[in-house]
Amino acid sequence: MTARPLVAVLALCLGLTACGGTGGTNGSASIRPFGLVEVGKTRVQLAADGRSAIVQLETNPPTVCAIAYGTTASLGSIADDPNMGGTAITRHTVVLDRLIPGTTYRFRLTATDAQGLVFQTRELGTFTTPRNVGILARDIAIGAKVVAVSSQWSSAFKAANAVDGNLSTEWASAGDGNRAFITIDLGRERQIAGISFITREMSDGSAITRTFAVVVDGRRRYGPFPAGNLIDPRIARVSFIGRQLRFDVVSSTGGNTGASEIEVFAPS
Repeated sequence: MTARPLVAVLALCLGLTACGGTGGTNGSASIRPFGLVEVGKTRVQLAADGRSAIVQLETNPPTVCAIAYGTTASLGSIADDPNMGGTAITRHTVVLDRLIPGTTYRFRLTATDAQGLVFQTRELGTFTTPRNVGILARDIAIGAKVVAVSSQWSSAFKAANAVDGNLSTEWASAGDGNRAFITIDLGRERQIAGISFITREMSDGSAITRTFAVVVDGRRRYGPFPAGNLIDPRIARVSFIGRQLRFDVVSSTGGNTGASEIEVFAPS
């Protein structure tokens, strides 16, 4: 995953100084300062709508890295980089999703290397999500039934990932490029006020959807609209009634195009 447009960046110095020297977290000598493996500064990019954030960091040596986060000091949620694929890596991009706009979050970084050594930030980092003025009602596409799809790369990148409400999972087509599409069924006719296609992307610059269109109940077509990404979802304001929505990739950088999430909003 490549770096995305920076809406808000917090350069967080979570190195050796912040970890208080060589002591471990909570007095445990088995946990070492995160600064011993951290390269540069950890960066947090906040989505414009306040509902997600991307944490980017680098470690040397390669590690398995996880981020615990929440609105209180007890944290309560955890996320990691799906690109790890069960092994240690050096460049980590972790999505923190289902955040609440206008809310302060705390987080802690933990990394484990190939020798089983554990490194952790002693002090909690913080960030505050921006307030989303005029946010639409909840996403009614979450859990919708996928009734058709152009293709899917594998079960790990299945079409249902596009409507699971989890920005860390993705639907990826099997090289469909501009021919990629996915059709969802909302269960009944709904009044629709907004739609969003949050593109997936590859580190080589492929699989990025630039624009998309939506076909409602096999009849009327709307768009094209600009596709969004994890930092800028780009919700397109619309006004129509429909049950089955087909999202078509109109223009892209080719390859295994697909979506981290497609969203459908009812009027607020």
